[in-house]
Amino acid sequence: MAVNRLFAGLLSAALLPAFAQDVEVAPPPAPAPSKASLAVMPFTYHARALQTKDGWTEVVRKEFETTELTNKLITALVATRKFDVVERSRIDDALDEMKLTEQELADPARAVEAGKVIGADYLLMGSISLFSVRAEWSRVPNSTHWSRALKSHIIVDMRIVDSRTSKVVAAHKGEVKDVQRSLHDANDAPPAVEADFGDRLQRMLCDELVVYTIDSVYPIRIVDSDGVQVSLNRGTGGGLEVGMTLDVLVEGKEILDPDTGEMLGYRQQQIGQIRVTEVEERLTHGTVISGEAPFPEGAVCKPVKKAAPDPGPERGPKW
Repeated sequence: MAVNRLFAGLLSAALLPAFAQDVEVAPPPAPAPSKASLAVMPFTYHARALQTKDGWTEVVRKEFETTELTNKLITALVATRKFDVVERSRIDDALDEMKLTEQELADPARAVEAGKVIGADYLLMGSISLFSVRAEWSRVPNSTHWSRALKSHIIVDMRIVDSRTSKVVAAHKGEVKDVQRSLHDANDAPPAVEADFGDRLQRMLCDELVVYTIDSVYPIRIVDSDGVQVSLNRGTGGGLEVGMTLDVLVEGKEILDPDTGEMLGYRQQQIGQIRVTEVEERLTHGTVISGEAPFPEGAVCKPVKKAAPDPGPERGPKW
């Protein structure tokens, strides 16, 4: 019995190479692409304020709460479906465990350390450098009414750090201005600022920061194209709107820094333009308006920049 089993085993081993020559072995499947993980660090905001103590008035730096803005930015980034966004509680726990201050987190080496503890590929950090709100009043001609223009201005300095290499992959100055106008009777007391005023301004800022964050890691690319229609790898919240015009570009030779040898980008050639016709949850569709379609899949698209309108001179008394 043992001899028969041994003979059968030897026979199988001898025949295996012959059979293997006729059998096609499929290569192992390629790993599925995964989203980059992103951690939004708490934004900081310091401003000068007057403080009186023991009869003396001095200018001090005050720290203001920015949790609401940070949470809105996290929500907006999750909605894009482009990143695995780390939960805020996990970030807070990690920072408490490491006992990191804001100044220490600004150090690239400590940022890399924090990124490993948090488990994020990229860290998004920002500080508010300007936040102002003022009301301007002007009398309505031939009336007892006054017009109020509530003007707000916010500037954020943001940077995205690759926690695996400690390199700053992008830096951006986000800036939002807003004006809300209302009509009031001259005999009424000055009205308070509307409750949704701060929320509106923060969401406008988040929309800008989200688009820049996506562009820094994932450019807009064509994922499907025929002779007339194209589809892009952006959906709702990705900064694209119906009617926008985009340049279609193909990437060529790498551009290197002659001093450091660092790759700065790619030489790009415009091959056409498309116009956005529909924005879905995960995809954006458009039509070809110039160039020889179909465009190659993977081609980069960039919105055509419009000239900023002239705001004109500011008028009216300050309140």
